[in-house]
Parts: sequence; C-alpha cells; structure tokens
Amino acid sequence: MTLNKIACCVAYAVVSGAQAESTMNVAHMHLEHVSTSWPEAPSQVGFMTVAMQEAGIAMDHVALAEGHGGDLATLKLHVGHALHALDPEEQGSGPGLGFGVVAGADGAEKHTLYSAQSPGASDNIINNNLRVRNPLKNAESLAKLATRAGNKALDARSVSAAQESLDDMAWLVNAMINGVDENGNGSIEATREEGGLVIAREEMGAIRRGEGLD
Repeated sequence: MTLNKIACCVAYAVVSGAQAESTMNVAHMHLEHVSTSWPEAPSQVGFMTVAMQEAGIAMDHVALAEGHGGDLATLKLHVGHALHALDPEEQGSGPGLGFGVVAGADGAEKHTLYSAQSPGASDNIINNNLRVRNPLKNAESLAKLATRAGNKALDARSVSAAQESLDDMAWLVNAMINGVDENGNGSIEATREEGGLVIAREEMGAIRRGEGLD
C-alpha cells in the first residue's frame, strides 16, 4: 500500500470515529448508566442494578434481625448490616457492596432525567421518564427513613425497645423494594407515593424495549 493510500485510510478512520462519536445517542448512554454500566459501581453494573442488589442484602439482614430470638446483640448486628447496604455512610462496614441503595436510587433517577434531557431523546423516553424517576425518588426516601429506624434500633438498650424500630425498618425496606398500595386501589402504581425499586425497574425495562435496547 502506498503512503498516500495509508494516509487516506488513517484520515478516513479518524473522520469515521469522530462522526460515530458525534452521532452517539447520548440519551441511550444515560439509560445504560441506569441499567447496565456505571464505572464506579461494584462490578461496573448500572445504578439501578446495584440498588436492587443492595436492597436484597438489606432485606435479608432485616429478616435475620427479626429472628433475633431475644438476643439484642444479634438484632443489632444484622440491623447494622442492613444499614451498610442501605447507606454505607450510616454504617461503614458490613456484607453490603459498599455503594448503597440510597446512592444507587439517586444515581438511577438522575441519569434517567439526563436521558430525557439529552440530544437524541425520543418521545418514549421524554413521555415515560417520570414513571421511572418517581418510584426511584420514593425508594430513596424510604431507604433514608429505614436508616433512621435502624439507627433507633441500634440506640435501644433492650430488645423490646428495639423491636418497634426494627419492625418499622422491615416495613420500610419492603416498601422501598416492592412499593406500597397507598391509595388502596389494589395495585401499586409508578408514582412518587407508591412506587419502589421493582416498579422503577419494570418501567425502565419498558422504556428500553421501546428504544430497542433489550
């Protein structure tokens, strides 16, 4: 190959790369950050994925705390483990992933918003992003309330004093994940008042299918 042909090939590759970058669908990139890939998350999974993983750990340890058998130390041990999964800033060590439901839900909500605000955002993303963001906001709020209840349980000096806060924590963690039928109409809706992580994930799945991403 002549030098001129090599130079032309290099120039073409550079231009093609620049064009590919310039035409990248930024809206889709943010959807990927929500669902599949965020570099600072454990194993570089998406914000929503790590939020669901941490939520599962929190629920498991709340259940273990509820099975304390009258032992305050066991109750507090597992409450602390649940707190670590909800928000590592509240409890620095534990079996969680070190990211937290709070950070995961917050990041997922923000990048869903960024997607809707980005060049390349379709009507599908713009019209449906709140059906993801509102349940995520609710899940984050419930996670923060659950951490408060957990900290009250840790401050208690007896099992009986800790039990009420632990029960509150258990309810809040379940609602954070599965949502709650606040208006009693028999279904959990994708709203700020009712939705949780499961609803947010389902609604994001619908958006992604509409975009041809799944």
